[in-house]
Parts: sequence; C-alpha cells; structure tokens
Amino acid sequence: MRPMPYGAAACLVAVQALAQAPLSYDDILSKARTTPEQWRTDALLAEAGLPFQESRGFLREGPSLSLSAGPRASRGGSSTTDRALEVELPLFLSSKVRTDLEASLGQAHPLLKEAARREGALRLRAAYLDAWLAARLLALQEADLATVERWLQTAQARLEAGADPAFQVSLVEGERLKLEQDLDEARSRVARTWGDLVALADVPLSPVLLADPVPPPVIPQEELAKRLQEGPLRRALLAQAELEERGLRLKESLALSRWSLRGSYAQEGEERVTRLGVAVRLPRPGESSALRSHTQTQIRALQGESRRALAELDARALDVISRLQRTTPGAVVPDFTKAVAAVGLRLQEGRERASEALPIRRQLLEAQMAGLRRIHTQRLLSAELQTLLGEVNP
Repeated sequence: MRPMPYGAAACLVAVQALAQAPLSYDDILSKARTTPEQWRTDALLAEAGLPFQESRGFLREGPSLSLSAGPRASRGGSSTTDRALEVELPLFLSSKVRTDLEASLGQAHPLLKEAARREGALRLRAAYLDAWLAARLLALQEADLATVERWLQTAQARLEAGADPAFQVSLVEGERLKLEQDLDEARSRVARTWGDLVALADVPLSPVLLADPVPPPVIPQEELAKRLQEGPLRRALLAQAELEERGLRLKESLALSRWSLRGSYAQEGEERVTRLGVAVRLPRPGESSALRSHTQTQIRALQGESRRALAELDARALDVISRLQRTTPGAVVPDFTKAVAAVGLRLQEGRERASEALPIRRQLLEAQMAGLRRIHTQRLLSAELQTLLGEVNP
C-alpha cells in the first residue's frame, strides 16, 4: 500500500477538523464541573446544621458514660469486685431555638443551592464567551497579518520599480513586526481563556472551535425592579443571613444551658445501689450577660454584612441594566474583507501608498474587533441579568 502524500494527509486532517461540529454553550454546560461556589455552599449548609444535629432530642451534647470496676478487700480477708456505671445527660430545654434553626435551614437549603448553581453557570458562560472572543480576535489578527505580508510584497515591488520611496516599505515592515507581537499576545490570551474553561467544564485540553453565542432572549422591562427584589440571589442572601442568626442564637442557648440528668448503678459486694438526680452548673459572675452581649454583637455585625451584600447586589443589578440599555440590540460583526481587498488593489495600482493604506486597514480591523467585543459584552450582560432575575436559566 502506497503511503499517503504529506499534502493529502494535511487536507484530510483539515477536512476532519471542519467536519467536527463546534462546541456550543449548551454542550459545555452539559459537561460542567461542580463549581467552588457549590462546594462552599454545601460546606456552609453542613456547618449551619452541625449544632442542630449535635443537640438533637433533649440533649445539648452527647451523653457521657463511665464504667468503673476494681477489687475491694473485705473485713474477713477475702476480696470482692465492685462495679459502678454512671450516665450523665446534659439537658437542653430551649427547644424553640432549635426548631427555628431547623425551619431556617429547610428554607435556606434550596435557595442557597439554586443561587450557587446560577452563579456557577454564569461563571461558565463568561469563560465560554471569553474563550470565543479570544479565538475570533486571533483569527482576525492572523488574517490581518497575511494581508500586511501581501502588501509588503507589493511595496517592495513598487520600490524596485522606482514608483515609491524606501520609507514606504519600512512602514509596512514595521507594521508587520507590530502585528507579530500582537499575535503572540493573542495566542497567549487564547491559551489562558481556554484554560479557564477547562477548569470549569470537561472539555478538551487543547482549544477547539466554539460556536457563536446565540442571541439573548428578550427580557420584559415591566416591573423589573420588583422582579429583581424577588430574584433568587437576593432571596438566598436573606435566607443565609437568617440562617446564620438562628445558628448564633442556638449557640448562645447551648452555652447558657446548665441542667443535667444523672444516674448511676453500683454493685458493692452483695449490695446494689441505684441513684437518679439532676445537676446544675452555676455560672460565674457576669458570664450569662457577657454571652448574651457577645451574641448580640455578632448578630449586629451579621446584619451589617447582610445589608452591605444586598446593597452590592442592587448596585450590580443597576449597573447591568444601565449597560444593557446602552448596548445596541442585535449587534453584528461587520465584514470588511471586500473593503480591505479594495484598498490592497488601489495600493497595487499605485492609487494609494502604504502610508495611506495602513491606517485605513487598521481602522477596519479595529471596527471588526469592536463588533466582536460588543457581542461579547451584550451576551454576558444579558446572562447576568437572567441570573439576577431567575426567570430562565442563565
């Protein structure tokens, strides 16, 4: 069997690469990893439920059990073995505080989980949009470098024909050097943004083609402020603040709980003794008031942090809405391929010089790049507003 020529093999690889469908955001979302926000939420819920689990029933903590046995010499000279079993049950009589924490935990659990899921999905969409933008900008810059290299050949031919001075060639050579440096930065940006995407989803380690982001859904503007107040992130913040306050109240009640139920069973030779009683731990002077003051101070600090978090969320929502209103809906990327080709033809025919053609080409390139960045910004802002509203999946 004859080996396949190198050119034919390269063409086959290119055809296979083109045959692979580009990855869309939905494809990436189906391969998403559990985000740090979700792990932190699970840890927060587990920590909040720990005091409740430790004080189940009527106990403020686990019972203590002790068993002792040992020989005892009797008067007659023989020895006997005594045994004693003691049990202490630390009582917790403030059941309402624990019931309130249980209710808050039940309400906060789905809200915090949903908020973490939405924030994780928004982070994934931002990583996808960043990787898509970096790849599209790189493609534009590579095409631009190819154009400048063709123009360099044209400028050199005109110099050899005596039609243009030497500095016109130097201008194109300098532009090519700058573009090569820009390309190095663009390739680094592609690798960096793709690495961010790999950290969030099970995608190939090397960059692959990404599908263009779909147009964002139309978000009704009616009663937008009211819907933001009822959004999942805001409700999660309120539920978390209430949960943490209930947890502080339970810790205070556990620290102030002093009653214990004690029982013992002892065997001393032929005698058996059973005892049952209660015990109370007497507080040190000022201990109870200091505990209450400490809890109240923690609650006030918690309330202040909650107000700040809610204010930051409101500011975030206002910023997103304001920026969305300033963006042009249905943004598209202009295609200036024909315009650049026309400028190149005029340069070749001598109707334009390199010093005149290069600024035109750069303006057209920057316009295309600005169009891509505008789409990136619009899609990301729309996804963030969907996250804040909670009406559709971001």
